[in-house]
Amino acid sequence: MGGCRSRDRREQAGDFRRFVDLVRPALAVLILSTVAPAPVSAGETQPPASPSQAREIIVDLNRQWGRARVDHDRATLDRMLAPEFYVQLRDRRLTRAEFLDQISAPGGGGRLTRFDVTVLTVEPDGDGWIAVIEEKLEFVPEGRPAVYSLWITRDRWKRFGDRWMALSSEAIGNEAWKNGAKPPLIDW
Repeated sequence: MGGCRSRDRREQAGDFRRFVDLVRPALAVLILSTVAPAPVSAGETQPPASPSQAREIIVDLNRQWGRARVDHDRATLDRMLAPEFYVQLRDRRLTRAEFLDQISAPGGGGRLTRFDVTVLTVEPDGDGWIAVIEEKLEFVPEGRPAVYSLWITRDRWKRFGDRWMALSSEAIGNEAWKNGAKPPLIDW
């Protein structure tokens, strides 16, 4: 009987080694996945470290947007919008293409001379951010007094790898002053 026991133990040890050999790759993956951070590819999202960092980035993106609007720089505007981007107005929704066509060509018989943006609030929204924005626009028609517009929008931004893109913009409210009448607001 003593000989059988030692033989049983040798068989058991062999069985255990075969088991370890089988599960070793899975154990390595499990251990590495819990310890090592996963890399972020261009298509995946990674939220910024803090709301203040997101605010800083969104403020900078809106400055770039304002310059591109005044310059009618369609390439820059196009790069900043996600493929599924849309604009929600009170009475209709504009697709990305419709919106780009509308804002990237110089206006008939005039020019956009001002597009100032103030980021009012920035809040996390799942894997993206929602920013409430104040936009001050000035359009000067040929041979006529300036037209001033104030827009408040709710814009959704998301980080894709190292690049941020706008997902949507919803017009919360807007008002226009025509025939040179200046808005009753500070800084106008």
